[in-house]
Amino acid sequence: MFNLGDKVYRATYRETEKFITCPDCCGTKHVSVILGDGTSVTIECGGCDPGGYQSSTGAIKQYEYKVEVVECTVVGVRAKYGEIEYDLLPRFNVNSFCYYTVNDEEVFCTHQEAAEYGEVLRLKHESEANKRLMAKTKDHKSWAWNTAYHMRCIKKLEAELEYHKSKAIICREKSKSETVNGSA
Repeated sequence: MFNLGDKVYRATYRETEKFITCPDCCGTKHVSVILGDGTSVTIECGGCDPGGYQSSTGAIKQYEYKVEVVECTVVGVRAKYGEIEYDLLPRFNVNSFCYYTVNDEEVFCTHQEAAEYGEVLRLKHESEANKRLMAKTKDHKSWAWNTAYHMRCIKKLEAELEYHKSKAIICREKSKSETVNGSA
């Protein structure tokens, strides 16, 4: 247990954003899918699709994590439900009222102990982040489902396009015949 005024160490980690090549499309922004009938189609990559009306980017956002150990002074001690909490004032923030409230297991006597704990935190968080990285954007939908969905949309839009083309041709012909007959 630490006392008021004790110098202690707290570990945390910082994340830095970076972009890496999409592991699904290898940066091409598209993937090829073979349908059940053997037809191969190319669709936009869902792994690097940012959503909305933007197209796939070929890269995905990832974070790099770095352990940070902060030297602090104990400015408060509380016992709550059998657990001890400390209010810690960071060394770089001496003239401020900004402090951390942390559990007993997150406070250490030495820089080395805090750094080791920080490394455990970093590895755990990085592992969870990498699991999300390698997962599909919509896990519950397969690439085949996405392909079939987009193919249905294409067929529907092609049918609409043909319908409107035929209507435009009829309208153009009616317009010409009205002009020839003298009525507008």
